[in-house]
Amino acid sequence: MTKLKNEFSRKEWKDCCGKGCKKCEIAQAYVAEYGDRKLGLEKLNADRKAVKKSSKKKKGKAKKKQKAKA
Repeated sequence: MTKLKNEFSRKEWKDCCGKGCKKCEIAQAYVAEYGDRKLGLEKLNADRKAVKKSSKKKKGKAKKKQKAKA
């Protein structure tokens, strides 16, 4: 994981497609940080995977709590 992962909110990560669009602030930050587009996009997609995985875990816990209350 990189330090850039924590600089963006989950909502911003949700909007990122991971293709390296010119309009995507996250993708451009990764490319600028690593200096190489290919390496930057590899790191970006690895972090996108980690963010998605962590957000799914949080959603699963919230659903379990709701079921327990009902």
